[in-house]
Amino acid sequence: MPVTAIDRRGLTQMLIFVADEIVRREADLNALDAAVGDGDHGITMRIGFEAIRDRLAELDPATPIDTILRESGTAFLGATGGAIGVVMGKMLMAGGKALQGVEEIGAPEFRLLLTSMETSVATTGKVKPGDRTILDAIHGAAAAATSDSGAKDLAAIVDLSASAAEEAARNTADMLCRVGRASRLGNRVLGHPDPGATSFAIILRTMRDWITSRSAPDTQP
Repeated sequence: MPVTAIDRRGLTQMLIFVADEIVRREADLNALDAAVGDGDHGITMRIGFEAIRDRLAELDPATPIDTILRESGTAFLGATGGAIGVVMGKMLMAGGKALQGVEEIGAPEFRLLLTSMETSVATTGKVKPGDRTILDAIHGAAAAATSDSGAKDLAAIVDLSASAAEEAARNTADMLCRVGRASRLGNRVLGHPDPGATSFAIILRTMRDWITSRSAPDTQP
């Protein structure tokens, strides 16, 4: 049966699953960043998601969804430095605020989560789509999710969003960077996807993989 919603327990399990994948992809993200930056993006993402994983292990199983997201954002922000630490941390906290009082994340709540993240990143980073940042992937995902507002299958919406984020991340390879230190590199960034956008695409694809695994036959919840 398709997964139509996940509860607080499911959200915690999914975030841990994402954290494990980000840790596994550290070297890939560092290599991607080395072409356009300091080569430490994977390290930062790994440290941030390890902090999320540790914080989730401390939370009471009855912790509501909005608090799980806010605590995850606080943990990421507190453990990391640089622009991506601030952007990712505040993005997760904004997601928690948007889902305050929500007991399950279904397709409508997931759309709301993405749009709240897009607003947060645009405001925090003072960026817009086309600036070659993580926002490009988030914007692509949110636009894809809201384009099919009647769909109720959570797995399908997350899959649609993940595919859009992956395409948007790939497209950043054709963009000049307009903000941050990488903006000084000019044409040298061309041909290399933005590491932040790539990371967000990985996060969504891993969420989709976790949700799909819950709907597989004979899978225990």
